[in-house]
Amino acid sequence: MKTYKAVIFDLFDTLVDFDRRRIPVVTIDGREIRSTAGETYKVLADHAPHMTFETYYQVLSMVSKDLLAIRERDHIEIPARRRYELLCDCLGMRRDTAAEHCIDAMLATHHRYMHDSTVCPPERTQVLEVLQGSYPLGLLSNFDSAETGMKILATHGLRPYFSPIHISAAIGYRKPRREAFLHTAEAMGVAPQEVLFIGDTFALDVVGAKGVGMDAAWFDRQKTPPALAQAQPDYTITRLRDLLEIL
Repeated sequence: MKTYKAVIFDLFDTLVDFDRRRIPVVTIDGREIRSTAGETYKVLADHAPHMTFETYYQVLSMVSKDLLAIRERDHIEIPARRRYELLCDCLGMRRDTAAEHCIDAMLATHHRYMHDSTVCPPERTQVLEVLQGSYPLGLLSNFDSAETGMKILATHGLRPYFSPIHISAAIGYRKPRREAFLHTAEAMGVAPQEVLFIGDTFALDVVGAKGVGMDAAWFDRQKTPPALAQAQPDYTITRLRDLLEIL
């Protein structure tokens, strides 16, 4: 069994899960979907009462799609606030002080639901409690709000286990960019070849880690790897406690 000098974790769907049942339901074109758009629209409606939800949702979807394309192409993080700034620009709103406060309130509303929808099964912290006695633990997460990411970690009692904590909104890069993985390993004072990375998203976590020479444990959440995978995980686990057999 290989010996590692450090272990780095992904955050979402690895350490904490999203319970989408906690996200409000909105009706779009006769379909019910879970989205924070209805709640953020209520915030905007106080500032722009003549704006319909249909128009708001259409523009929000367009802006979100455009930003997602940039993220996926360049693997750089775009802070969450930028989405609401662009939304207001596309809606023709003058960016005065009231509009800036509206943007802040929409962002806060969205991230309140993101935070409140996270759950951390007890097994996850139990595993970290065991591992921290033998390994330095780092965290590398794609998320567009470092503040909310840190709040989620604090809420679930996870912050004390990790140093460093690198969230893409703070470091600028998103997995699978090489820089994100290398930056985290460097901060821990270890070479990539001495690290085991654990994550659930094959294309980001496994391919990204293997691309810089890290070993990777794929937390298989019943997902299917790419047919022509660029890399193969060194381990596949279905429960986080499986790490204790590896480490």
